[in-house]
Amino acid sequence: MMSQRFLIVWLTLLSCCLCAAGLHAEPVRITDIAGRQVTLKHPAKTFILSEGRYALALGLVREGNPVAGLVGLMQPIAWTYPDLEAQIAARYPEVRNIPLYGGQDDSSVSVEAIIDLKPEVALFGIQDHGPGSRNGELLRQLASAGIKVVFIDFRMDPIRNTQRSLEILGQVFGAAERTGQYLEYYREKLAAIRQGVSEITHRPRVFLQAHPGRFECCLAMASGMLGPFIELAGGTNIAAAISPGPTSQHTVEYLLVENPEVWIGTASGTAKEAQQGKRIVALGPGLSQEVSRATLQKFLQQDGFGALDAVQNKRAYAIWHDFYNSPLNIVAAEAFAKWIHPERFRQADPEATLRHIYQQFLPYEWSGTATIGNDS
Repeated sequence: MMSQRFLIVWLTLLSCCLCAAGLHAEPVRITDIAGRQVTLKHPAKTFILSEGRYALALGLVREGNPVAGLVGLMQPIAWTYPDLEAQIAARYPEVRNIPLYGGQDDSSVSVEAIIDLKPEVALFGIQDHGPGSRNGELLRQLASAGIKVVFIDFRMDPIRNTQRSLEILGQVFGAAERTGQYLEYYREKLAAIRQGVSEITHRPRVFLQAHPGRFECCLAMASGMLGPFIELAGGTNIAAAISPGPTSQHTVEYLLVENPEVWIGTASGTAKEAQQGKRIVALGPGLSQEVSRATLQKFLQQDGFGALDAVQNKRAYAIWHDFYNSPLNIVAAEAFAKWIHPERFRQADPEATLRHIYQQFLPYEWSGTATIGNDS
């Protein structure tokens, strides 16, 4: 009798184990940002990235080593995030040896090199420096090699696509629960901004200038990148009103004629460039508030800018450029809201928001300055 009961219990346990194994073997069905239906046999174990900057997003999604299974990069993580690569390499030195299959843009990509890396999944942005959704021939070649391509986007339509892109990454890596923790926080911040501007009667006119000091004036973020967050934060993006694309080129004369109430620069200057005294606005890792503010003031002293109402009224600001293609763009949205409607967002603290994200949701550390203004 005992042996029969034992047999029944054993068979029951075996059945449960087989069912559980079957559940884990269920395919992963994804609709990516390009609207493509992609089916993975299981959560990705090996993959490649287009831009190294997406390693930051991996930290929000994956437990432990965020680059485990990363077998190829178009460019090193250090190309855009030297501080991030250094932090990852301190714990996982192998990150510095990940093979490259290209250079700075999609024209440098070697399809043969990707195929030789044998990734299960290729994670690309729909339109960034790497292969995009319009690279039809590359997609066909990868498909023929059995490599699944999944598109994400934090750049072209960040308000619509950031949350969905993180959900997609959660699916790719079987990490929906961890991803959901950050998404909950992101949505709370987004809702607070929308509530704060829900009854505004005036939308200040804003010019959002990319890379102040790095290129000839004035490259604006219009309908893409961080541009849509101006409207979200209760402002009017004057460049988006005349340009259908993500960016648009303007002159100083245009800026003087339009005379925006608020000027914001997306600063790509580095600590090294600040030390060299270059007239480029510098923000990011390794930069103090004092040094970053000095670079902003120096830039605003050039001919033309000093005449702007935004400068004279101390409503000229700068934000770290790397938020433009990042799931941390909620920090930029909060900063814009505070700068455009300071009376409604007195309690907002984008620097504190950034520190909280790093402390609670990322396996990295933040030390630097992300936002600055000429208002103090």
